[in-house]
Amino acid sequence: MATLDFGMAVRDAALVMNGPSEEVVAAPSAVVPAPVSTTFSEGLELLNRGEASAAAACFEQIVEMVPDYADAHVGLGIAYAVRGRVYPALDHLEEATNLEPNNFFAHFKLGQLYFKLHVPKKGYDEMRAALDCATSVGERKLVGQLIHEQKQREEKSLARPTWNRSFSRRTMWLLGASVVVPMLFTFFRYVR
Repeated sequence: MATLDFGMAVRDAALVMNGPSEEVVAAPSAVVPAPVSTTFSEGLELLNRGEASAAAACFEQIVEMVPDYADAHVGLGIAYAVRGRVYPALDHLEEATNLEPNNFFAHFKLGQLYFKLHVPKKGYDEMRAALDCATSVGERKLVGQLIHEQKQREEKSLARPTWNRSFSRRTMWLLGASVVVPMLFTFFRYVR
């Protein structure tokens, strides 16, 4: 996948990250205090160099100083995801979508994480939300490319059960028999 350049990132402090050797690029940040902006830029640079732990520390500082800064939550979610801390990553990306429901990259990265976690329904929902928030052709292309790659992965993978239907009577009888018969056998074996 390609990375996003400054011309394509039309929203303030927009983030994009793709693949294991990902590069994160940001547009000039929104109206935030200078120390926050500097720390945010430092966090992005650390993510670009592959230092996710140090980047997470920067974004954690920002979230403590300005808890309503959605892009800091996106950056922290990405840093946590890179480090393998899935649940905190989900929490921060979801918080970013709650703080700014029209934040393209929050929805995009959350959808991408859901796809990687093999939760395609939630991934597609987030990608729809990202499309609704997209403000440029480039952002729409990113979503389209990610959806296309997900569809290809789904075609190549084994079908997973959805467990959204109840079991038939026959199946329930077989399941019950597979539990009861060994129990009865064991009971009568030791009763004699």
